[in-house]
Amino acid sequence: MRVFLNPGHALGGRPDPGCTNPRCQLRECDLALTYGSLCGKYLEAAGCEVKLLQSHNLAGESPGFPCVVDTANAWGADVFISIHVNAGGGRGAETYCYSTEGAGGRLAACIQNQLVKSLAPIDPGYRDRGVKAHPSFCVLRNTTMPAVLVEVGFIDSDDVGLLTLHGDAIARAIARGVTDYGDES
Repeated sequence: MRVFLNPGHALGGRPDPGCTNPRCQLRECDLALTYGSLCGKYLEAAGCEVKLLQSHNLAGESPGFPCVVDTANAWGADVFISIHVNAGGGRGAETYCYSTEGAGGRLAACIQNQLVKSLAPIDPGYRDRGVKAHPSFCVLRNTTMPAVLVEVGFIDSDDVGLLTLHGDAIARAIARGVTDYGDES
């Protein structure tokens, strides 16, 4: 299986670091890159071919930077995973797909299940926020393969301990979700 990983927001945080937690000196772009890089290693160990691209040019809006959607489509990925960290004071994971029906919905459910199964025992306050359709996200709308955007937790809540101390568990859970999906297909 060919897996395209897209850690959210701009490489190095410029011009868009995503959400931040100034008190803890955390940026979404850095956390997402850590999880994506680790996840890629676990997927490669499981026999997947992996391509990772972090860029704020999602669908051609920032010329001069690699275009995420075009690169994923041209590479011929079997699945696309965009990795993000949420903000707004909530707790837990939520995984978005173009439609909850079909392959994208199944991929989202596999990843969401693994995140909750892996992290809720570490922190009982970590919530299952579910799988949600969001067809307006360009990385879900414009990719030609099953695609998800996963929000692994909230940078500005009690999730911060999981995000900083259990990044390996987050990466493993995403990778297991992908391989669970591959086993079902």
